[in-house]
Amino acid sequence: MTEPQLSSLRKDFRIFRDRGFLVTLALIGLLAAAAAIILVLATNEYGIPVRQFWP
Repeated sequence: MTEPQLSSLRKDFRIFRDRGFLVTLALIGLLAAAAAIILVLATNEYGIPVRQFWP
């Protein structure tokens, strides 16, 4: 008996459910958030303050 065919689109997007991809995505998000916080704090300390513009 033949198995039902999976669409190629479903095969292509299966990577987004992979645990390694999700962990990597979370780590990149955390690093980006940390970098944004560091940049804002450094700008407030040594550059043009953005706190008055940032709610």
